[in-house]
Amino acid sequence: MQHLRIRTVAGAMLAALLVVVTGCAGKNPPDAASATSGANRKGGTFTFAYGSDPTSLDPEKTPDVGAVHSLIYDTLVVKGPDRKYYPALAEKWQVSPDGKVITFNLKQGVKFHNGEPFNAESVKFTFDRAVAKETKSPQSGGFMGPYEKTEIVNDYEVKVYFKEPYAPIFQNLSTSFLAPLPPKAVKEKGDAFGREPVGTGAFKFVKWQNSDSIVLEKNPDWTQSPDWATNKGAMLFDRVVFKHVPDENSQLLALQNGEIDVLDIPGPQVEAIRKSPGYQFLESTAAGVVYLGINSQKAPFSDPKVRQAIASTIDRDELVTNGLFGLAVANYTPISPSVWGYDEGLKSKGWPLDLAKAGQLLTEAGFTKNAAGKWEKGGKPLTFEIMTYTSQPYPRVAEVVQNQIAKLGITVTIKTLESASLLAATPKGEHDSVLIAYGWSDPDILFNFLHSSRLANSNRVHYVNSDLDKLLEQGRVTLNLDDRLKVYQQAQTHILQNAPWVPLYTNKYITAVRNEVKGIKNAPDGTLYLYDAYKDVK
Repeated sequence: MQHLRIRTVAGAMLAALLVVVTGCAGKNPPDAASATSGANRKGGTFTFAYGSDPTSLDPEKTPDVGAVHSLIYDTLVVKGPDRKYYPALAEKWQVSPDGKVITFNLKQGVKFHNGEPFNAESVKFTFDRAVAKETKSPQSGGFMGPYEKTEIVNDYEVKVYFKEPYAPIFQNLSTSFLAPLPPKAVKEKGDAFGREPVGTGAFKFVKWQNSDSIVLEKNPDWTQSPDWATNKGAMLFDRVVFKHVPDENSQLLALQNGEIDVLDIPGPQVEAIRKSPGYQFLESTAAGVVYLGINSQKAPFSDPKVRQAIASTIDRDELVTNGLFGLAVANYTPISPSVWGYDEGLKSKGWPLDLAKAGQLLTEAGFTKNAAGKWEKGGKPLTFEIMTYTSQPYPRVAEVVQNQIAKLGITVTIKTLESASLLAATPKGEHDSVLIAYGWSDPDILFNFLHSSRLANSNRVHYVNSDLDKLLEQGRVTLNLDDRLKVYQQAQTHILQNAPWVPLYTNKYITAVRNEVKGIKNAPDGTLYLYDAYKDVK
């Protein structure tokens, strides 16, 4: 039961780029003509660019599962285009009246790529490994919430126990972070599993050459596609290749030369490419937010007035126009407009562009302006560094933010890092700020990034506040949607007022697909559906 989704990126492969696979089992339809007849068949290689290597292909060992992971691994449940959850590796489930126990009945006859059977043991192994301290999982363990244990009822039935109800569990189970893993392969390969992954997904891992490519080949035994797909069997593409192309200009050239098949077009080039023949165009809005995160444990940013002053310098409309060429939506809240929990009314709870107010806040924080028009305290100027990705549009956006903050009289420098290096650096807490993005479809993601328990993993701004902790904990256990919405309105209000995050924008995408690719479709959030996609090959 698979529903194959893929999102392209010009830069880092982030959580927003999930590829999930789900649906109803079926047989792969025969080709219309055999290869020996000389006629075309449906197949070929689908290629797209990525800006920097993933940290690992072990989903429990990386903070940013992306398209590669989701092609290799299947999930227990899948989220459909209607945002409801459907069976995948779990054929059905039942939640106990108190919300603390979920019983999963698993699909039978599924095998991992190495021949290991998918069964109850692999589900228990995966969940226990995700929360084990020795795994040191940067994300997966957190997504298990108040997990207690998994009990094997029989080979194809498990009971998953939680210490308290956990509202976002199905969203989390629909991601590769919690995709079932093969116990034998993980134990035998050890750390090497992240370089030689094994899943049950639509494509098998072939090879990974750093800063060059990641190659996958079709899993011919995969027979899980959704009701809304025409093709009910294995994927039609023979291979998927992720080609390392580090900058957006080179990626665009690779698209034009036919070296890659699909690309989110860089803003400056959208109009020109739209006029070019040979492409089909897909439009979408991301389910995520790009934000400036300020390290709240590092002086002088530990003073909320300093963070609030920085937030008051940001002109989001200028940022969208000059940094993103209009391919974004100015966003004043921590949640994307396309995600449940978004509330446009919360815009007034933050710090709109107001340089006079920003100066007042710095004065209240004990800063004064020197003769050069720069803010200082105790003779020490207020300066800081923005750390962000090497790939565009992040450096370009950082420059716009840098110039906006400079108008107040604060000197800002920019440091760019590859994805893996940036994500590894933030837990150390040595940075001043980080310009980064997340993609997720449930407001519980705020727990992962702002709860005090996540300091060693994904709380990249090192924000610690007991009031916010309580709200984020409450949001996880509140099953009534109306009550849960109120909790997240309070949580977002706290974040906006205290400014550990300065939300900036949500991306819009214009995706170009070469006309050689047939049958490709997309969802409103930019997900590309590959079930029926192929190239004509001899």
